[in-house]
Amino acid sequence: MSNLLLVDIGGTNMRHAISSSESNVITNICKTVFADMTEFEDKLENLIKENNIDELIASVAGPKINESIAMTNREYVFNTNEIEKKFNLKNCYLLNDWEAIAHSYDYVCDSIINIKEGESYNNTVLYLGPGTGLGASVAINNQFVLATEVGNTTNSTKSLLKNFNIESDTIVTLENIISGTAISNIYHLKSNALLSSEKILEKYIQKDPIAKDVIDSFIKSLAQSLSDLALTFNSGGGILLAGSLMRSLYPIIDKDNFYKNFTLNKFDSHMNMLNLISIGVITKECSPLYGNLSFYKKLIKTNIVCV
Repeated sequence: MSNLLLVDIGGTNMRHAISSSESNVITNICKTVFADMTEFEDKLENLIKENNIDELIASVAGPKINESIAMTNREYVFNTNEIEKKFNLKNCYLLNDWEAIAHSYDYVCDSIINIKEGESYNNTVLYLGPGTGLGASVAINNQFVLATEVGNTTNSTKSLLKNFNIESDTIVTLENIISGTAISNIYHLKSNALLSSEKILEKYIQKDPIAKDVIDSFIKSLAQSLSDLALTFNSGGGILLAGSLMRSLYPIIDKDNFYKNFTLNKFDSHMNMLNLISIGVITKECSPLYGNLSFYKKLIKTNIVCV
């Protein structure tokens, strides 16, 4: 039996949990803050020693190239071979954070609530989540996973800006429009007040007119972007949205308006495809940690079922 450390690493904190090669359960879920990467390495080393860890499965925000991931918000590179040697591990597995989320389905499938019902016509599922940036991945047959850099694309930005009635030379990428950071920045452009997306959502609920304009335009832009991405990846298995922002937005989404924007300006043949595609929100927290374990179980060919 191997003791497993599951870690999801952000710019200033990591979420971590413990499992084993013979278990389908994760325990000791915790969030740990670190000031710099030296402190991060010290805390990681302590976790490995205190729990007699044999294998590490880590998800990191950043594109994976070969066996390395360079963090998008820190000057730090994770490399599997170097980590194995440094911490005396049997194995280290690195995943892009959205690669991990796409692997989490078997553990989170009972927590999904739908914005739009649908009917699967293939086994391709699109996973997407607006957070600090915009993450996205695609899973085929719940086995093959492709992490994407959709958030850094630029083709649809100018079109989506029209939803907010603004012009800006600094809003360039898709994640500049669809992310929690984007909500904060666009609200700042409209009000000159710099607030977090959480505070803006609170103002929305309090019927603040600028917050309402920004959030409604954000949801409209999200639906239109999902429409294009659904056609790009032919996600006939559905679309699953993840992250704390989507969990917070779900209760205020007008499902009829969302559907109208999801199918806006599409030809009949494509409308038929979009009508079949379900859109759901994963409400279970820490999905990357569950995805890390699921990835490991797939490696050792352990069957997991949603119960």
